[in-house]
Amino acid sequence: MTIKIVTDSSVQLTAAEQEEYDINIVPLLVGFGGELVADTSISRAEFDEKMAASEQLPTTSQPPIGEFVAYYNNLTDDGSEVLSLHMTESLSGTVNAARQAAELADGKVTVVDTQSADRGMAFQVLTAARMARAGADLPAILAKIAIIRQSTHVYLFVDNLDNLVKGGRVPKIAGVVTNLIKLKFVFELVDGKLKLYTRGRGKKALIKAQEKILTELTDATRVEAAGISYVGDEQVAKAPAELLSKVVPHCDVVVDRTGAGIATHTGVGAYALMFYTVD
Repeated sequence: MTIKIVTDSSVQLTAAEQEEYDINIVPLLVGFGGELVADTSISRAEFDEKMAASEQLPTTSQPPIGEFVAYYNNLTDDGSEVLSLHMTESLSGTVNAARQAAELADGKVTVVDTQSADRGMAFQVLTAARMARAGADLPAILAKIAIIRQSTHVYLFVDNLDNLVKGGRVPKIAGVVTNLIKLKFVFELVDGKLKLYTRGRGKKALIKAQEKILTELTDATRVEAAGISYVGDEQVAKAPAELLSKVVPHCDVVVDRTGAGIATHTGVGAYALMFYTVD
């Protein structure tokens, strides 16, 4: 039976990857004080610019359940089944919307919480798509992406707390003090949840943390794939990308802007380092 792959627009895929593997992407919703629209209807660069100029956080939302049902029914109409992979539940309600839609869909749909995001999520999506195209069955695909999930490392480098303050997750005074002393934060995605990895003063603290993360790799040749995503000016990712490329020269490092959902939480100036290893 043919297996078709579905994911959501928080994933970091190149246009060539999406086309080559026929990956179906359900858009998340975003708005700036007005009607919510598909986040794919606005470029990521334009979204970053609007968010930086706005005094309030953009509104983001998971796709409606009905939209998922429509995607699933359309894809399974020919007797195929669907494997739907989504961003970690701790960052978005998308995977839960997909689960509810799977119960309502006419065909067979399997929903997976990748416990990751962005390019980290793409590692599982691409593997599933390649295996499905090669004729692998669902149990084999699920087993393989489970291994990748456990071997994926995602680190988030946050330049300031402005968006966390706007969203009410951090008191305003804490944000002012943190920005005043130029305190930076690094978080690690562990079992699908963000945990504080370290913090330090100035942008050099972020690069130092990245150097520490990469030097802790006992054998960098074990890195199978890597990526860096960022919010705002592309220069944010320049130094991290150069450092990563030196450590894993055998990998094609995908560097691009992150999607609206993640950008809203992390704010301008943030970037993420993502890679997965093999034994």
